[in-house]
Amino acid sequence: MKILIVEDDMMLGELLQEYLQRLGHERVHACLSGREALAAIGEEAFDCAFVDLRLPDADGLQLLSAMKENDHGLPVVMMSGFGTMDYTIQAMRQGASDFLTKPFTLRDVEVTLARIIKERELLEQNVSLRLEIQARKELETVNREQARLFQISREIDEIRSSEELYPRIVQLASSLESVEKVGFYLAPADGSMLVSIAGCGWEPEDGWFEKIGVHKDSLRELLRSGETHTVIDPERFGQIFENPPPINKTLSCWPMRIRGEPFGLLVAFHSCGKMSSEEKRLFDFLIKKASLAVENMALYESLINNFYGILRSLVNALEAKDLHTGKHSERVTRYAVRLGEALGCSSAQLESLRTIGYLHDIGKIGIQDSILNKPGSLTAEEYETVKKHPAIGDSIVAELGLSPEERSIIRHHHERWDGGGYPDRLSGDRIPVLARIVSVADAFDAMTSKRAYRRSMSVAESVAELVRNRGTQFDPDIVDAFNDMLEAGGEESE
Repeated sequence: MKILIVEDDMMLGELLQEYLQRLGHERVHACLSGREALAAIGEEAFDCAFVDLRLPDADGLQLLSAMKENDHGLPVVMMSGFGTMDYTIQAMRQGASDFLTKPFTLRDVEVTLARIIKERELLEQNVSLRLEIQARKELETVNREQARLFQISREIDEIRSSEELYPRIVQLASSLESVEKVGFYLAPADGSMLVSIAGCGWEPEDGWFEKIGVHKDSLRELLRSGETHTVIDPERFGQIFENPPPINKTLSCWPMRIRGEPFGLLVAFHSCGKMSSEEKRLFDFLIKKASLAVENMALYESLINNFYGILRSLVNALEAKDLHTGKHSERVTRYAVRLGEALGCSSAQLESLRTIGYLHDIGKIGIQDSILNKPGSLTAEEYETVKKHPAIGDSIVAELGLSPEERSIIRHHHERWDGGGYPDRLSGDRIPVLARIVSVADAFDAMTSKRAYRRSMSVAESVAELVRNRGTQFDPDIVDAFNDMLEAGGEESE
């Protein structure tokens, strides 16, 4: 490959250049600054780039954006000795292929290159234009295929969660000309029943789509690693399936493999008996690209979960210092999720309450222990200090890539319905709904918990206080829903 290195540390740049040349790459060009790098990509095309995050004359993330704008398909590996989670996430969101944290080993470089070469070969196998030997009609077909390949690649690259991935896979597959119905199924760990997790083109009465019984020997055949896909004609349905599909159409099955192991199966019915060569290549590219996306998402979600785990540990350590507030965040989260369910929140909103609700007081890390654990009432000056914790918490999670609604849980759970809260004095419906939910749950748990300077209030007393502040401090509808929830299910206690 032709490889560009952008590294202001001359010794490291020369070491990488020498190592990559020893690996036999066609050309390895090293630059010491962002200006040199931009000039280099303007003069010739590269197959891969290694870019330092901090350069003397440029921000590495800005250089990454410029490189991607110049060549969307260029794999860029970011390097940094300041490899914080927010930089890693931001680089990945801007299209970086990987992030190497210094000091890294040459083995790390080799593994990263191997993955990049794998993706590059996959794309090149499916986009071989051969312009000089093809007639105009063939060229139009190849151009159309190339456009579809890049469309598939771009759409899958934009997906951020597995919940979005599988519906998008079947949607992209259904857009192919011959495809009538399509579904994606997870490969069973045991047994032979395939269960659908996404489908397109099916009617509600198509019960076969939901669950497919497959003879075990046939299932092994469909998932075997030696073939890219299996085509099944209607006369063979009875040999393959325990419950043959009620559709007299040719069926194609495309196994998805993760690190060589069967993971899922894309199943498509075709309106005509035969797929074109172009459609086969598009199907093959789609399933392989999706499998790479699953691997990348698993890595990304692992990084995010680890970071959330660190934040949760900090919250636990913070609350452990005060016996009276121990597990406050856990209880508030439980109340908030129950209240969200009662209010008919979406599954995404409920997941935000479960994950971010626990971190609503994370900003108290920035408040002195002498104030947080003071046995008596706070002075006016101390109270003003405590009021800063929502803004501090918002700054802590600012680079996590959270949605505005998720960040609002941390920043706005102390706003008041009448506009007298903090930190931004929002009022009424201007306060995001998840923040309003956490506000009620937080206040209820605070009142029902014992403090060093006062006794705990009973559930009845706490509810009465919520009702008294209904329409001033709290959203009236949320207070009513919380009261109904308690009457219906009782108060959960430790």
